[in-house]
Amino acid sequence: MARRTRLTKRGWRWRRNPLRRRSDVVEAWLGVVTILLFCVAPLAGWWAGQSVDRTLQRVARTQRTERTLVAAAVVQSPAASDATAAPGAAKAAAAAAGADSDPRRGDVLRWIAPDHSLHTAKVPVGLEVWRGNEMLLWTDSTGVLVPPPLDNATATTHAVLAGLATGSAAGGVLLVSRQVLMWRLMRRRMDSWEREWARVGQDWGRAGAGG
Repeated sequence: MARRTRLTKRGWRWRRNPLRRRSDVVEAWLGVVTILLFCVAPLAGWWAGQSVDRTLQRVARTQRTERTLVAAAVVQSPAASDATAAPGAAKAAAAAAGADSDPRRGDVLRWIAPDHSLHTAKVPVGLEVWRGNEMLLWTDSTGVLVPPPLDNATATTHAVLAGLATGSAAGGVLLVSRQVLMWRLMRRRMDSWEREWARVGQDWGRAGAGG
């Protein structure tokens, strides 16, 4: 009985009664629409994640076909060039190399591109790939150094983050929109009550006015 009473109190906006106003009906429908859209928000996040994943996987496949690992060899290192310049400079270079976590930063490397052209340049350490004692570089077909291709795990991680961000953003926009609509609805309801009180207050307490 108590449960039926609670359900009756909650559903009074859907039944015709003298106390129900148009704003009450609008508020009830707004709640239903909000619940339905909240069910759609995860689907929007899933769709966005799938779209991003397909795009990134296509980019990863394209990069893997366009980029190649080629063998590289050290031609000249800063420490060696400083040692041939002066003993004092060699000691300074060695001290600097010891302070730096990367003693091979700034070496001049030489590699042969897939089109069999020879290249020599100073290569940043982040572009190197080591397989045992062999040093490799990622290049395009002409031998220009390029970053490593996008791997599947990174693409999947970005897709998941994009899906979560889209779903969260959709839910946030939905909540903010509902709050704005509820605020405007409450303002209209208060204005209506104020007009009713202004109309009733003119006869309030007067004899024979029913007050």
